[in-house]
Amino acid sequence: MSSGSTKGNNPELWDKLLSDLDEKLQLGLLDKLRRIQAYHFEGDILFLEAASDEDAAYLSRTATLQHLEVLAQDATGIRELRIKKRS
Repeated sequence: MSSGSTKGNNPELWDKLLSDLDEKLQLGLLDKLRRIQAYHFEGDILFLEAASDEDAAYLSRTATLQHLEVLAQDATGIRELRIKKRS
């Protein structure tokens, strides 16, 4: 399910998150995460780098970030989610 252009350190956990979003019909979030430029699981924190400024702005909105964080906590066991600005 993961994109070949996605770069990250734990593809199995990433695929579990995407699969859970798909199962829960969180299609808007799923679409944004499929376009993620990079992700990194570090301890109990998930860092995401959005592919565009628009995606970063959407994912950084308080309500969206909290919603995604709760879903990611359930799917992957992380404690916190952080959106990184594009490099």
